[in-house]
Amino acid sequence: MHDQPLELAAHRSTDPNRIQALVALLDDPSERVWQPVRAALERDGRAALPALRRAQESADPRVRLRARALEASQARRGALRRFCTTVARTAGHEPSGPGTLEAGLLRLTRVIDPEFDAQEVRAELDRLASRVRARGQGLDTAMARALALVDVLCEEHGLSGASDNYHHPDNVHLGRVLARRRGLPLSLVAVHLFVARRAGIRAAAVPLPGHVMLRLYAGERSLLVDPFHGGKIRTRKDCLTYLLQQGLAPRNDWFADGDEGQLLLRQSGNLVNALRHLGRGAEARELESVLVDLAERRTPALLA
Repeated sequence: MHDQPLELAAHRSTDPNRIQALVALLDDPSERVWQPVRAALERDGRAALPALRRAQESADPRVRLRARALEASQARRGALRRFCTTVARTAGHEPSGPGTLEAGLLRLTRVIDPEFDAQEVRAELDRLASRVRARGQGLDTAMARALALVDVLCEEHGLSGASDNYHHPDNVHLGRVLARRRGLPLSLVAVHLFVARRAGIRAAAVPLPGHVMLRLYAGERSLLVDPFHGGKIRTRKDCLTYLLQQGLAPRNDWFADGDEGQLLLRQSGNLVNALRHLGRGAEARELESVLVDLAERRTPALLA
């Protein structure tokens, strides 16, 4: 019956009767019907959601599955739009203000998981900060109090690098990083930064290529820490050796405190790679197109 692909009007219409007619085609087994129906309902956006939610009560498993998939796609697109809004606010401003990275990563996590509860993550960060403050009480030096952050997060809580499935989106997802206590270098440094800010400890990210480090401050002194390797203390010589092993000529800006907007774009690039690794190419391309546009508004090196 369907020898030719179904042709649907390309214009977006929010007519409920048209949307209902499209939803009525969700049971059609032909890919030649399903693909244009899916594209049309995706274009209809939020207007299609009531009909899609009703379709999820259908007795037909194919209808239920397709309706759920379309609603999930709408949720991801909405999360991506909100993420873009967050990043765009900082796209023309350098350096970015404090809080940019946390707000941005929470919204980036919703691109992975539209049901993500940011309040749970904030509450967990608050609890960890309370433990850090308690650990630091009575310590006699500023550096010892700063290192209480590493003691709590790495030694007690067990945060460290993801050695298995390194490129999985879970290693970018803030909620799963905290629950699994594993993540990418930037994910782990971000958790340290967010807890440090709550605990009154000055800290910054050091954006070495491929391996972000944490810098802890104690007055005029500072110390480099590697959360990916369980909070190991690193010297500048260690970092230079790492760069040379990667075939990279060291640059001074890699050792400067990282700008939060740049770090957010970098983590977004990590998510693009993770989505590709899972075979979710369409989502990766959609996010990547946003990043290219935003990077063009900032400096050329943001996605290095």
